Amino acid sequence: MARSLIALALVCGSAIALACKPGEQFNARFSTGADQLAGAEAGRLGAWVAEMQRSYPKRDLFILVSYVKERGASEAIAERRADWIKDFLVSMGEEPKTIVYGGATVRLNPTGRDYSGATDSSVAIEFGPGCPNRCCKAKSE
Repeated sequence: MARSLIALALVCGSAIALACKPGEQFNARFSTGADQLAGAEAGRLGAWVAEMQRSYPKRDLFILVSYVKERGASEAIAERRADWIKDFLVSMGEEPKTIVYGGATVRLNPTGRDYSGATDSSVAIEFGPGCPNRCCKAKSE
């Protein structure tokens, strides 16, 4: 848990320090009660990962955070969902050491959905690319 908090702080801190956020985010939406993505959503995730792989030759960090309706029993399924996402990313060629689970968090939006498409059964994936990316300063020779 400490590792994931440090990773999150580094991503957030570097974005503030650079005044540029090179990362991308994806919300994987699981069906209620499911711990695996349905076919269409898995395809959507696969397309997003493939785009990140094409766009960024160096992929430093994937932070996974599960949303839950309330603390307790739903945290177990949230962790299984994050494990599924991690296995999916690894199957697409990502290094396991670059994938960090930041834990489960209770969604505070009472409407059940927000602008990002996240729900109480989503796993948010925050991706942090390494250089080169649009926020890296060009090196002068």
